[in-house]
Amino acid sequence: MTPEQITKALEAGIITKDQARAMRGGSGGDENSDSAVIGNEDDMRFLRSFSDVFISIGVGLFALGLSAVAALFGGGLSFIGAAVIMGLMAEYFGRKRRAHAPTLITALAFLLFTQRGVGALIGDVSGISTALVTLGAMLLYYWRIRLPFCIALIAIAALYLVFAIINKIMPGLVDGQWGLALFLSGLAVFAVALLYDMRDKHRTTRFADNAFWLHFLAAPMIIHGLALQTVALKKDMLFNLIPMVSLERSDAAIVMVIVAVITVIGLAINRRALIVSSLGYAAFAMGYLFDGAGLNFGTVIAMTLLLLGASIIFLGAGWHTARAMLLKVLPKWPIFPPAFDPNFKG
Repeated sequence: MTPEQITKALEAGIITKDQARAMRGGSGGDENSDSAVIGNEDDMRFLRSFSDVFISIGVGLFALGLSAVAALFGGGLSFIGAAVIMGLMAEYFGRKRRAHAPTLITALAFLLFTQRGVGALIGDVSGISTALVTLGAMLLYYWRIRLPFCIALIAIAALYLVFAIINKIMPGLVDGQWGLALFLSGLAVFAVALLYDMRDKHRTTRFADNAFWLHFLAAPMIIHGLALQTVALKKDMLFNLIPMVSLERSDAAIVMVIVAVITVIGLAINRRALIVSSLGYAAFAMGYLFDGAGLNFGTVIAMTLLLLGASIIFLGAGWHTARAMLLKVLPKWPIFPPAFDPNFKG
């Protein structure tokens, strides 16, 4: 809710003064504070209406067009100008309207335009100066907009800076160890997400939303990093037209084990985002497992969709029950939040 909406709800008697203060961020009175109470863990805050979807499509198309125009004008200053336009759009959609989905598109475009524009302007061979400016720009963006997904984009910018520094000190090190680099980066992002989670075990404040986006970023990095380190990826052609990677059946089984471990971890720390961002890997590995059984292409697709969909339905419907059972055997560590309490008010 915007400050104006909170004020009107208070004046209409819909909420109490204590509730209004909590929604504005506790005693500080800042509705953009990370400690602001914004609901419970099952509330959907990313999309409010189909209007957000409609506007997001428009913003995405506009950003693609802006990128093409900037490239036609030679990059550099034109991409910086495109980043400024995205920043102005974020002021309206993010700061004024608090529309998360459209602002996410502007944030992604702002990050990419800034990185490309600064890199072209300063001719930064090492990438360190470009990374520093990009990280600073994303921190400024977050300071102005204060929407949770910005934290994940800041993490991406920070990792870009770390890789640039490592490549400057030890050239070629990361290029030869991409799997390990991705895995360690994913673990670092995951650790920061856990720090946010431990500040909001009941998932009622913006700390939880910050962690959500970090978990969403960390899972594919961890899985892909482990896959690059442990399995042999081969080049293949789908329908003799589309280039893609393929897996042996044994390697597909390893990927499924990795996804299963991520699923248990997600259940233990009460984070569906970890599981959602690993679904693509699960479907990919399942497909090759069924393909190794000698099934035809149509049957492989049908069985993959059937089993993956059934697993998601089963886990989604019984999420809180499964968590309660798992918590009985897990140690009482602070990273494992308590069982869901629908009556918890923050």
